[in-house]
Amino acid sequence: MWTCKTTWKKLAPLARTCSTLCRQNARRTVLNSDRRLPMVTQAHMSSGTPGSGGDNNLYYLLVGATCIAGGFYAYRTIKGDQERYNERMNEIASRANKVAEQAETYLPEEPRGDEAVETPEAADPATDEPTNVPPPAPVEFPSHAPYLLIGGGTASFAAARSIRARDPGARVLIITDEPDLPYMRPPLSKELWFSDDPGVVDTLRFKQWNGKERSIYFQPPSFYVSPQDLEKVENGGVAVLTGKKVVHMDVRGNKVTLSDNTEISYDKCLIATGGVPRNLQVIERAGEEVTKRTTLFRKVEDFKALNKVSRDTKSITIIGGGFLGSELACALGRRSADSDLEVIQMFPEKGNMGKVLPEYLSNWTTAKVRSEGVRVITEALVKGVSFKDGKVEIKLKDGRVVKTDHIVAAVGLEPSVELAKSAGLEVDSDFGGYRVNAELQARSNIWVAGDAACFYDIRLGRRRVEHHDHAVVSGRLAGENMTGANKPYWHQSMFWSDLGPDVGYEAIGIVDSSLPTVGVFAKATAKDTPKAATEKSGTGIRSESETEGTASSTATSSTPAPPPEPQQKDDYGKGVIFYLRDKVVVGIVLWNVFNRMPIARKIIKDGEEHADLNEVAKLFNIHED
Repeated sequence: MWTCKTTWKKLAPLARTCSTLCRQNARRTVLNSDRRLPMVTQAHMSSGTPGSGGDNNLYYLLVGATCIAGGFYAYRTIKGDQERYNERMNEIASRANKVAEQAETYLPEEPRGDEAVETPEAADPATDEPTNVPPPAPVEFPSHAPYLLIGGGTASFAAARSIRARDPGARVLIITDEPDLPYMRPPLSKELWFSDDPGVVDTLRFKQWNGKERSIYFQPPSFYVSPQDLEKVENGGVAVLTGKKVVHMDVRGNKVTLSDNTEISYDKCLIATGGVPRNLQVIERAGEEVTKRTTLFRKVEDFKALNKVSRDTKSITIIGGGFLGSELACALGRRSADSDLEVIQMFPEKGNMGKVLPEYLSNWTTAKVRSEGVRVITEALVKGVSFKDGKVEIKLKDGRVVKTDHIVAAVGLEPSVELAKSAGLEVDSDFGGYRVNAELQARSNIWVAGDAACFYDIRLGRRRVEHHDHAVVSGRLAGENMTGANKPYWHQSMFWSDLGPDVGYEAIGIVDSSLPTVGVFAKATAKDTPKAATEKSGTGIRSESETEGTASSTATSSTPAPPPEPQQKDDYGKGVIFYLRDKVVVGIVLWNVFNRMPIARKIIKDGEEHADLNEVAKLFNIHED
């Protein structure tokens, strides 16, 4: 009773205040509506002595009963909590005693001297007690990355370096479905095949044309931080999550889902997924026996597999006459000189790289490939492929049949745009790839670089480029823009192809053999080879030096040049081929002419008509000895 009275003394002022507010609200309502409510007898509330009013006595009774019930409930709750707490503590104590008792039952006799004794501490005590709660899985990678780069190729690595250069404390996570750290792809079809080291497949180190040795990997493993430590390292870093594939993008939630249903959120994201090699439908329909004897050349594992095939089989047929097909044909052809390997190359064009080079230069290239020991079959349209009597039979449209042990399909690249649907990104219907703006943005916080980016070239229109230099430059620019640079992509990327250490070319812009061309050639010297070019520049990947250079002027020299004779077969030692569209140079091939790409880049950027391209060719100094 004493408790109820004390409680009432505390609640009475509140009750009186509520009553007063009710009366004021009622009066205000009457004044606002200009109506008068029927009056009722006013209830007086008081904390006076009992017996002063019946209404007050009833009120006291109700409040008192409520307080008693509330106090009883609180008492029971506190007492119940205390009992549950004591039971929990007793359970924990008994569990510890139980583990200790179990440990004692496993203890052997007292050890003698320094004799080692196995104790239960070597095992997890929790496993001795049955439980339905599995132990927490170790965290293999962060759940959030400020900079998330999808793809582990050249573009991703270039972007990561660019991000770290502008934001030294940045935390960058690269996700790749390959088991390897970021590496360069060009040596897979070039220098690695010319290595004398029998262990090159394992080391993936090679001698460049200039004689210097290097690895295909951009950086050693020590350069990267482990994914699980990315959030902990003080100054940030670059981590690579290998063997994981991003299968879904939630652009509104800023997160991606991996193939194992793991989710990783991000602040800014780069898509640099590159592409996958195309295959011929006739090969896909040919069955398992043909499929397992076919290589789609793209990755390190493809190089290793084809290297093994070239040593274990008697015949390899390369389908495709472009850059990759011609490079592999020359590489395998040179290897066949020391073995019984037969190398065959077939394609529908009239000559090697017939879609790129003018016909006369394509024919010269075909002769060069044949001189390497390759059997070249031109104008070959594959009609069917089958497996018979232990051999793969390739039937051509004209009735010819080629029997071989293994096929290499080098028929182009399909950009990887699997994330377009879930991310709601636009794919270009003409060129493929994700459509991006001038800053390589697909969305406000999503950028695309490398083979998968379809960008707008201010000089040449919308394009998609599948070469190393473009991956380097576009990745670098995307990384800068991810850190707030807001720079447009105007760079004219170059590409190169080497048919061994003695013949190579570099190209820029639109190089399409269907365009009108003008070629200016001169006699080559010993320094006009890929090997000599890399010795002079000091780099094995020529774009590493070319993309940094600039040309200050394209003014032609007044020195007269010897008249060109492009149609004479033996005069294609070195030269410049101009590709024209509406009388404007839109593409340039430098044939055995190196370290002149900044000049070619400026000619295309200027977009001017030239009355005499022989004069323009003087800028490249092709007539110097």
